[in-house]
Amino acid sequence: MTAEVVEALYNLGRAHALSGNHLYAKALDYALEQELPDPDHFAFNGTFSLSTYYLLCLGTELLLKAAYVASGGNHEDKHLRNAIGHDLKSALEHAHEQGFASAAPRLHDIIDVLNEPYTRHFFRYSSPQTMGLPALPEFVEALVVLEQEVEALLLALKSAQ
Repeated sequence: MTAEVVEALYNLGRAHALSGNHLYAKALDYALEQELPDPDHFAFNGTFSLSTYYLLCLGTELLLKAAYVASGGNHEDKHLRNAIGHDLKSALEHAHEQGFASAAPRLHDIIDVLNEPYTRHFFRYSSPQTMGLPALPEFVEALVVLEQEVEALLLALKSAQ
């Protein structure tokens, strides 16, 4: 049962993270197609940016929950929803408590910055005028490493069965 939960969390997390990365690339393409003056600024702050960050945060949440469960944490859906919820810091702390240590660059800093806007649903329901956000390429770089680490945990879990 645990491997199935980890695999489901991993697959959904990876899918959301990849979707966010693709949306970011599409935002850059769109800015170039529209001949906007600063494509990088548009991709970071434009029409698609809140959705991009939401998808990347959701991917992070699910990957961290997968790491937590794969490392020995409680796999029950009710526990994952109530004890961790959408709190990225809590997800990372729960995974750390189970012995998971990520080498993803700047992951802690990224989570420190994104935790409040993500848990308060800024990316889904509001369009704040100013909000400090990490650079998208750095976020994606951290997610690539995190995804690989969780995939390795999943493969080890499946081979142990």
